[in-house]
Amino acid sequence: MRTELVLLFIASHLTGVLPTPVDLTNRTDVGGSVQDQHIDLDWLGTLLKGFGPVLVPQPTPLRESLLADDSQSESRADADVGDESQSESRADADAGELPEEETHVRKPLSVDSDFLEALLSSEDEHATDEGWSSGPLSSDIRTRVEEEPSIGATENFAAEIEGLVAPSTIVAHARSGEKLPQNFRTENAKELSSTTESSGGKIQESVTATPPQDRQHSADNSDLENEGPESSDSVDGNDEEDPAKGNAEEDKDTESDNAIDESAEQELGTESPVIPSWYNSEEYGDDLYPYTGEDPWESWGWPVLPTEAPDTTPEQIHISWGNHSSQMVVMWSTKSHGTGRVQYGIAPGKYSQEVAAEYSYFWYGNNEGLKHVYRAVLTDLLPNRTYSYKVLSGEEESPGFQFTAKRDDLDWSPALLVYGDMGRVGGAPSLARLTREAETGTYAAVLHVGDFAYDLHTQGGKYGDDFMNRIQDIATKLPYMTCPGNHEIEFDFNPYLTRFSMPQSPWPGNMDKMWYSFNLGRAHFISYSSEVYFTSSPEEEQYRWLLQDLTEANSAENRTLHPWIIAFGHRPMYCSNVDGDDCTTAKSRVRAGLEDLFYQQGVDIIIEAHEHSYERLWPVYNYTLVGTDYRDPRAPVHIISGAAGCNEFDGVCINPMMGPKGPWSAFRAWIPGMYGYGRLRVHNSTHVHWEQVLAVNGQVIDSAWIVQHHHRPFGDE
Repeated sequence: MRTELVLLFIASHLTGVLPTPVDLTNRTDVGGSVQDQHIDLDWLGTLLKGFGPVLVPQPTPLRESLLADDSQSESRADADVGDESQSESRADADAGELPEEETHVRKPLSVDSDFLEALLSSEDEHATDEGWSSGPLSSDIRTRVEEEPSIGATENFAAEIEGLVAPSTIVAHARSGEKLPQNFRTENAKELSSTTESSGGKIQESVTATPPQDRQHSADNSDLENEGPESSDSVDGNDEEDPAKGNAEEDKDTESDNAIDESAEQELGTESPVIPSWYNSEEYGDDLYPYTGEDPWESWGWPVLPTEAPDTTPEQIHISWGNHSSQMVVMWSTKSHGTGRVQYGIAPGKYSQEVAAEYSYFWYGNNEGLKHVYRAVLTDLLPNRTYSYKVLSGEEESPGFQFTAKRDDLDWSPALLVYGDMGRVGGAPSLARLTREAETGTYAAVLHVGDFAYDLHTQGGKYGDDFMNRIQDIATKLPYMTCPGNHEIEFDFNPYLTRFSMPQSPWPGNMDKMWYSFNLGRAHFISYSSEVYFTSSPEEEQYRWLLQDLTEANSAENRTLHPWIIAFGHRPMYCSNVDGDDCTTAKSRVRAGLEDLFYQQGVDIIIEAHEHSYERLWPVYNYTLVGTDYRDPRAPVHIISGAAGCNEFDGVCINPMMGPKGPWSAFRAWIPGMYGYGRLRVHNSTHVHWEQVLAVNGQVIDSAWIVQHHHRPFGDE
C-alpha cells in the first residue's frame, strides 16, 4: 500500500487531477511505530492543481458496474497481474500492430524510465481498494518497459505513460486480440466525457494507450481531435490512405525540436555548456535571461543580467602624512571599482607627476557604504612647497586641490587645529568654522582625537560616507591626523582603520597597531590608543612601543631638537564630569596603564577628548596637584577638548559638569549645544600656546601659555 500512496502522490503532483474523492488509508512505519495516514484525495488534488497534466489516472468507463460487482473488479486485477500467459500474449501483440483505435491520445510529454518502472512494479490488486478503480495497466506498455529498460527520458519516451491506466473496454479487446469497432473511439470519447462531467469535471478528456512508433503522429491527431468527432474521423481515414504522410510530419516536428538545442550549441560553442531547451521558450523569454555569449564567471556560463553603469567618481578625498616628511598620503572612495591614480605637481595647476593607488575592498562594517577605497603615496616632496593634485579613478577625475608639504626644519612655529568627538550632524557648527580656519593657510595639520561621525559604521557605513564627505574641504588641504575612540570599537575598528591611513602603520590597518609618532617643528607628537584598555587590542604591545619611542625621544640629541613631547589619545585620565566614565573614578584604567610611563618619560602635554566638554588641568600626577601655574611644570598638563559636537541625544552632547571641581581643574566649560575646538601652536623650544574657541561665534573662551625650560623626565629630580 505504501507504493500506491507514493504513486498516487506523484500522479497528483504532475496533473492536479485525482479520481473520485475518497479517504485513502495507508499504514506507514514512522520511527519504529506503525501509524495510519489518511489522505483526502480531493484536498490533495486541489492543493497540487496547476502543475499541468502529464499523468492522468483514468477511471474506467464501466466504473459504476465495477463498483457494483467487487468480485469482477478483483478478478480483473488478478488476471492482469497473475496470468503470465496473458501477459506474454499482450507482449506479442505489442510487437505487432495495435488497432488504430488505440492511437488517439493527448500530446506526448517526457517521463523518466525509473518512474515508469516504479509505477509498473506496483501491485494491481490494490487498485480497487476503498471503492475506487483506475483500471488495469496497459499490457503493451508494461511489456515494452520490461523488455527495453533503457527507454526513458533520454529518448523522450513519453506518450505511453498517458495510456498506462487505460479504459477497461480497450484492454479487454487488446487481450482477446479483437479489433475495436471503427466508431469505438468517437463513442467512447463521448461516454468518457459524460463520465467526467458526472464526476465533478476533474478529467477533461479521455486517455488511451499510444504505440511508440506513432506517438508524434498521434499527438498531431490529438490536436485535431479537439475540433470535433468529424475532423477526428477524417484524420483516421487519412492515416490509412497515406501512412507516409504521418512519418513525414513526425520527422518535421522532430527536426524542429532538435533545432532549439542545435542553435544553443552554435551560440555557445563546443566548449560551453548547452543552454537547455526551456531557456528560449515562450514561458521564460529571451528578455528575462539575456545570454551574452560570454562567461562572466570563467567557465560557468551563467547568464549576465543588466547592471548599473559603473560610477567611479572619487569621493571622501583626504590627506595625511606618510612615514617620511617628504611623503603625503591621498585617500578616496568610489561607488564602483576603477583604476586609481593621483596626478600632482608644484602649484598652481601643474600635474607633471602621477602615482598609482593601492586598493582595498571595504565591506566589514560597511555593507551599505562605498566599498572601493584607494590610497596613493606621493613621494619626494619638497619641504614647505605647495602642490596641486587631483584624483583620477577610472574615467572620472576630481577637481584640483592644494596642500603644503611638511617642513622638516626647526625654526618655525607649527599650528594645529585640535578637537575630538565630532559627529556627522552634531559637529556641523564646528565644521563650518573649522572649514574657514583651514582655508587661511595658517595651520599645518588637524588632530582629531577620536570618535568620528557617530558612527563610521552607522546605517551600514552611510554615516561614515557622509562624514568623510563633510570634512573633505578641510582634509584635502590639511593632513588629517587621528587616533581611535570608543565609537570606533565596533567591527574591530575596521571602518576607522580602512578609512584612515596613519604613519608607521599598515593599510588597511589592524587593531594590533593603532599608534604612531611624528616630529613637527620643535615637538615630538605621539598618537596612542586608550581603547587597548577596553578591548582585546594588545595593551602590552602598545606599552612596549611607547616605552621605546619615548626612550628615543629622550635621547640627548632628540630632546634637544624636539624638546616638546605632546601625546594625544581619546579617553582622559582625569575629568570633572559626573557621567560615570573612566576618568571620573579613582581606579581609571587609562591612568593605571599610562600615567606612570608618561610621568617618568617627561611627557609635557596630554591632549584628550571623550567628555563632550572642555577642561584644562593644572599639572597633576597620581591625583596630586603638582603646581598651580604652567611655568616649568613638574608633571604633565592635561587638556580635554571633546566639545566639537557629537551626535548623541539628537545632536545635543550631554556630559554635565555639575559635580565638585577637583583641585587639579584649572578651567572647565560645559553648556549643551555650545561646541568648540582648540588651537595649538608650538612657538619654540620653550613656549607652547593653547586656546579654546567657541564655534558659534569664534570667541576664545580660554587660553594659556605653557613654558618649559627644563625638558626631561619628571622623575629625574
